[in-house]
Amino acid sequence: MKIPQRGTAAADLFDQLEAYRANDLQWRGGRAFAYVYHAGAEAEAVAKEAYSRYLSVNGLDFTVFPSVRRLETEVAAMCASHLSAGPEAVGSFTSGGTESIMLAVKAARGAAKAKGGVPGTPEVILPVTAHAAFHKAAHYLGMKCVSIPVERATMQVNVADVAAAINENTVMLVGSATSYGPGVVDPIAELGELAQRHALWLHVDGCIGGFMIPYFRRLGAAIPDFDFRIPGVSSISMDLHKYGFAPKGASVVMYRTAEHRRHQMFAFSGWTGYTIVNHTVQSSKSGGPLAAAWAVMRFLGDEGYLAIAEKLWEATNAICDGIEAMDGIELLVRPQMCLIAACSTSVNI
Repeated sequence: MKIPQRGTAAADLFDQLEAYRANDLQWRGGRAFAYVYHAGAEAEAVAKEAYSRYLSVNGLDFTVFPSVRRLETEVAAMCASHLSAGPEAVGSFTSGGTESIMLAVKAARGAAKAKGGVPGTPEVILPVTAHAAFHKAAHYLGMKCVSIPVERATMQVNVADVAAAINENTVMLVGSATSYGPGVVDPIAELGELAQRHALWLHVDGCIGGFMIPYFRRLGAAIPDFDFRIPGVSSISMDLHKYGFAPKGASVVMYRTAEHRRHQMFAFSGWTGYTIVNHTVQSSKSGGPLAAAWAVMRFLGDEGYLAIAEKLWEATNAICDGIEAMDGIELLVRPQMCLIAACSTSVNI
């Protein structure tokens, strides 16, 4: 395929785009349990308008587009408050959970190196239910992941097993809030104590559940603390393009202090171009996702999110109750998030 000799009419292009989508998931029908997280037509319209206004704004240089810095600061502040962080907390807006996780892993590796480093390959200890992005980060950063099995009854990692895996090369511990599939929170408080005892970095991956769990707790769900209220937690990843209902390309990685974030940064001036100072993986990037996330969070507000959470929690429990009443199928565990994992009790699938 080549660039066309002459331009194509916009209407024809849009028709072709619609034709291309014919075999895509028809998520608006209500049968999609992932990929797209939708808070209604009004929130979608707000996101589109905010995105379009910042479509051509480049987040590369805050001195050229200072409004981008302000938007990121305000989004990070809202997320810090939501995660019970103190006034010293800082955060960065990223393109998604994988980038958020990668930056946290990089920061932990750098912090360990600053303290003298490890004799071998830096290791990350994580539950087998933790997101594959940690393995991707380790692959990119020259590190090693040590996966720990979870308990079948709870689908949570056993802290004693994590403790047994700690060695001189360990630089990071990981817990999920919640895990993918089972939808449960790992024992973060106990992991925090373990991290403090060994002077290790504890990262909580809240990409799927971090935004919504605080609302479920307010509705009476028995979900333990997972955020910065736990002293041993160093960083938390949380996607805004999942249950924050922002368009894709919106996540944050939050740190307890600016010192924790220091090793996430990259700066370089030893070339003939401009000085590069990046606090995320990307350099040039559209301000659209950031503006849309900022707008959706403020449009829905705390009351709007709580109302959505109530519907989600009711639906989750209704589905779980239905599964438990069926023959031949059972829940792996009662979830603490709107993620449901079931298995057959009679057929090997």
